[in-house]
Amino acid sequence: MFGQEPPRLLRLQSLAPERSLPQLTPSGRSSVILPQSTTPAELLPLPQLVKHPVISTADPEELEQIIQEGRILENEARWADMLAYYESAIRIHRNNTTLMEHYRVARFHCDVGRRYNDPSYLNLLRSLTVVETLNFFEEAMNQIQRHYAETPRWEQLFRHGIQDFSIALSDKNFRARANLQVSAEQVNAYLAAVQTTVNGWLIRDKEEAKNGLLHVAEMAQKQLGLNPVFVLMEFTCGVVNSLDPNTTYLTPNQLTEQFATISGNPVGLGVYLRSDGDSLVILQVIPKSPAAENGLKENDRILAINGVSTRGRDTNSAADLLLGGVDTTVQLTVQPDGFGQRPREMRITRRQIDEPSVEDARMLNAQLGYVKLSKFHEKTYSELTAALNDLDRQGMKCLVLDMRQNPGGLFPAGIEVANMFIERGAIVRTQGRDHGPDLPYMARGGNIRQTPLIVLIDEDSASAAEIVAGAIRDHNRGTLIGKQTYGKGTIQQILPIRTGTSGVRSGIKLTVEKFYSPQGWSYSGVGVTPHIIIPDGEKQRITLAKPLGGRMPLPRRISSNLDDPFIQEAVKVSQNIIR
Repeated sequence: MFGQEPPRLLRLQSLAPERSLPQLTPSGRSSVILPQSTTPAELLPLPQLVKHPVISTADPEELEQIIQEGRILENEARWADMLAYYESAIRIHRNNTTLMEHYRVARFHCDVGRRYNDPSYLNLLRSLTVVETLNFFEEAMNQIQRHYAETPRWEQLFRHGIQDFSIALSDKNFRARANLQVSAEQVNAYLAAVQTTVNGWLIRDKEEAKNGLLHVAEMAQKQLGLNPVFVLMEFTCGVVNSLDPNTTYLTPNQLTEQFATISGNPVGLGVYLRSDGDSLVILQVIPKSPAAENGLKENDRILAINGVSTRGRDTNSAADLLLGGVDTTVQLTVQPDGFGQRPREMRITRRQIDEPSVEDARMLNAQLGYVKLSKFHEKTYSELTAALNDLDRQGMKCLVLDMRQNPGGLFPAGIEVANMFIERGAIVRTQGRDHGPDLPYMARGGNIRQTPLIVLIDEDSASAAEIVAGAIRDHNRGTLIGKQTYGKGTIQQILPIRTGTSGVRSGIKLTVEKFYSPQGWSYSGVGVTPHIIIPDGEKQRITLAKPLGGRMPLPRRISSNLDDPFIQEAVKVSQNIIR
């Protein structure tokens, strides 16, 4: 059978694709791509874009130690911890293929667990026929073939789809929802039979992938009594989620949440959360939100949501329990921060949250203004403009723009912010399969702010934040202080897909382009380098995650006080600027 195509099975008619929606490009989150403003005379040829990011090679002994410690988390099925652990490792040993593979396996486990704890996804599964599920698979594959930033490698994607499905078969939530009542020996025998069957297949395109998938689903139905809907959906999710870390399948709830994030008005309680394995820890409470009005505070712990314990859940699956529509309520069991506090019950009504992009704006001294920009959404430009106008009235002579821990957001919002400070030339350059290798987004000129600029960045500054920081650096428009940024460098598009005759929407968030600095440098896996580096307290090591000693540590909260070393360095730099 070596080198043979998968057997040709029945080809089912796909649902007609829906009219395409406005292009959405979440850099960290979601966003609408706006038409670029270009001046032909400014489109000067540059050196070829730097396509390949720098790859950090770990010492073999160090790499083996990282993998051994990660294996402890794997043996304990601590998938969320394992995912965070390998993400931490990749941030140090960037683009290491061995670590990326372990990261992907951990992600598959987390994604399966999250889907089968998402009520919207479970309701979707109950409503689907086999034909409808296959139509969803075909439409998702069509979108990948048309729009993915790189040419799909169908053989590899097919193997990843099978791998995700095999992981799902070992997940207790999947088995319960699929009513899978077979022994581990039967599952192993089935997987061995699949492996033997598919080993010799050539998967050269999406049509051959579809026929191979139908054969795998038929085997699962015969040998395990498994509804093909579960096989088809898991395989589709595995293919989509294996493309890159930023491409993902979106359940109906996740799709709704993505669109709400675009506007800066998500529906919910108004808290930022992180699981520590035992509970959900509140990292931040948005002012004037339902959470704030009900007395929730930073470092409080949510122990249960509607009677369901948060213990052992990863951040995403636990936070999914908080999702709901406007004016719906949720019952929380909360452990207040502080010694001797007793847990308390509270019922909170969800509503639309006004999530500010400008988190803080004030004068650090008589001449130095400060703005904390925490995210990029539709209101970012207007919020930042209002904040800067107010600081101008207070006598600002130099601006500190703090983008630490800014995960990005709307791609065009990043363009708009960079346009406020850069008079002419490229702000960012993009490359995709449906346009040439160098499509620049040009500065519009006009009402440019000439205020001297200092930008604070760190390892959590990503996406649209990197667009702004990289443009400031390449144009010598300001001084960058902090740490190497995250290194995202890709643009995603939200693609809603009708799933079933009822018109229920789920979708995919698909990487459609890569972006580069104005001078053509790659951001992916590299990031933006500051002019002045703020050193760590000690050499960065993977073992700071301490996987052997318990749960992963919670992320730090940044400071904007004058005792913060980033702020102190900014004040020093400003003194040389303001004369």
